[in-house]
Amino acid sequence: MSETKESDKSKVTKFIEKIKKLPSSICHKVWDVAKEDPRRVIHAVKMGTAITLVSLLYLLGPLYKIFGSNAMWAVMTVVLVLEFTAGATLYKGLNRGLGTVCAGGLSLLIELSAAKAGNVYKVVIIGVSIFFVGAGATFVRFIPYIKQNYDYGVIIFLLTFNLITISSFNVKDLLGMARERLYTIGFGSAISLFMCLFILPNWSGQDLEKSTVNKLEALAKSIEACVNDYFEDTEIRDEKSSRYQTYKGYRTVLDSKSTDEAQALFASWEPRHSRRRYPWQRYVELGTTLRHFAYTAVALHGCLESSIQFH
Repeated sequence: MSETKESDKSKVTKFIEKIKKLPSSICHKVWDVAKEDPRRVIHAVKMGTAITLVSLLYLLGPLYKIFGSNAMWAVMTVVLVLEFTAGATLYKGLNRGLGTVCAGGLSLLIELSAAKAGNVYKVVIIGVSIFFVGAGATFVRFIPYIKQNYDYGVIIFLLTFNLITISSFNVKDLLGMARERLYTIGFGSAISLFMCLFILPNWSGQDLEKSTVNKLEALAKSIEACVNDYFEDTEIRDEKSSRYQTYKGYRTVLDSKSTDEAQALFASWEPRHSRRRYPWQRYVELGTTLRHFAYTAVALHGCLESSIQFH
């Protein structure tokens, strides 16, 4: 019994110590994340400022009387559109705008057509329209070009179409509601674009260039570590450091495919880079070539780690 009590006390003591260390560990983690890339702090401040500005549509009485509950669309737009880089924000903003306009126009056309058919047929027409639009939009997302460039816009189109069509079923002033929602979405998009383009902007093109340089350096260090391990004496070899250096080098290159493709796509939307006609897809091709070299480093590393060695 005494042993079990002591073990329980030790567990409670360890738990209390972990709770005491939790605030300091959280602070250290936050500091490390901010220190690794100070732009994250700036982006967080910009996001908070943008949300505060669009919240004025709710907080200020005169503006709330004009837009009402539709002001929430501005808040949703900022949260969904404002991204870390300017290219990502432009990509999402323009896709959201295009999807919203197309969805609003189509839902308005269907609503006007269904209104002339009577209450019974109106339900049938709207239900059938929702089915075909949902199925068609989902199928379009499988097209490679749409998937790569306009997938987010198709999602917003589908979401907006259903929200407008369903919520406007018992609304008399459909044009007024659509106009107010369009204004609030436009206001949220304008705030997001202003924050990402004019307030300490972060460019996807620069991130892609830095990422390519880092991959070249990491791969060079990985291959250098492999070559040094081949020609060094096994007795004086620092196995842990060389293994980690080699693994870290080629792993950085192998894990970069999705990041490179996303950064190249976002960079193509940025005006400061697209104006110069930078060949961003060449960076993706270069990343593919570097990954082939990285597989060579993996093979060399595997030979070094083999239990059978020839001297």
